[in-house]
Amino acid sequence: MTRGNIQLASNERFAGSYEIPAEKLQQAIKSATDKLYSVAERLGISNFPASRNKSYIPCENNNWTHGMYTGSFLLAYELTGDKKFLEVATSQMASYQKRMDEKIKLDDHDVGFVYVPSCIAYYKVTGDESIRQLAIEAAEHLYDYSFSKKGGFVIRSAWRLQDYDANRTMMDTMMNIPLFYWAWQETGDQKFYDAANSQVDITERLLMRADGSSYHHYQFEIGTHAPVKGVTFQGHRDESTWSRGHAWGISGFPIAYSYNNDPNLLLLHRDAVYYMLDHLPEDFVPYWDYDFISGDEPRDSSAAVISVCGLLEACKYLPDSAPEKAIYKTAAHKMLGSIIDNYAGDIGEPYDGLVAHVAGAVPMNSGLDMCATYGDFFYLEALLRFTKPDWKRYW
Repeated sequence: MTRGNIQLASNERFAGSYEIPAEKLQQAIKSATDKLYSVAERLGISNFPASRNKSYIPCENNNWTHGMYTGSFLLAYELTGDKKFLEVATSQMASYQKRMDEKIKLDDHDVGFVYVPSCIAYYKVTGDESIRQLAIEAAEHLYDYSFSKKGGFVIRSAWRLQDYDANRTMMDTMMNIPLFYWAWQETGDQKFYDAANSQVDITERLLMRADGSSYHHYQFEIGTHAPVKGVTFQGHRDESTWSRGHAWGISGFPIAYSYNNDPNLLLLHRDAVYYMLDHLPEDFVPYWDYDFISGDEPRDSSAAVISVCGLLEACKYLPDSAPEKAIYKTAAHKMLGSIIDNYAGDIGEPYDGLVAHVAGAVPMNSGLDMCATYGDFFYLEALLRFTKPDWKRYW
């Protein structure tokens, strides 16, 4: 399929230059990092958060989102230089060894979400060799347990191999395979590089549609892993585009490009971005599914901040002469600016998240309007990307 032919219908919305004032960014950083630490103090520094709508309650390290909670403190440390944030992350490191030793909820595609923004990030920030080894162990586990050697993709739920609905891969995996790419760079083991590239290829061929939209999941046959059809789990319908799933691609494609230098990925990314921009509502923050551009459906601020990070990542690889580069920058500023103004800080009611109005699993009537650590993490990452463009990426 030829990529890079999608035209932006809403070009006038993103024409010209717009920049978030530096003072607004600094105030947003202070508000977000202050709140992050206050939540940690209430939960207990070494504990992790479970989302209960607009609140967090303390729990153990046992969820796919918890790596991004630890990662939020590393981002806060890099944003502020305050060592108290690094101390929180350090206090949580032992729990990642425990998760690996006991294989606590590491039986699916999300091992990368657990170990990249926590352990790889911690190694990059501190140089701790023991944590580097733990992250390599995590990559080995994901490869051995959840990567289909026959199908060439990361399985959604590896523990249910005889369940037809579990023989799937998904858009989310684009943000898990940086664990493979990083392990390849660290160890030189070609299997990790090949596995990551195979996942990228399947995502491009089977999950990305010709118009730049995306399926959430793709279904394969049991046993043969032959392709069947695109489906959804958290989207509105099989043929719609779940906004957070699409955001994982918008962030994941340029990250994959940074490892394999495949120019088709930047074209694929542009198609995905243009589809997103043409389906943004008036305030530039998406609904939970791109079927909706107005009305009372739940918003998903996390899809916005994840996408902002992907826009800024792609700009690193585009020449200044590329017309999409100016569009990406303007869109990133408008999206993050709207988040700062309308979805963070004081929204008129108490909530624990750094960004409000995150949508969880809407079709299951779960988390219609909540806070979530992935929203918090990517909000901080976006702020760091804006204020420190040379930041050393965790992914």
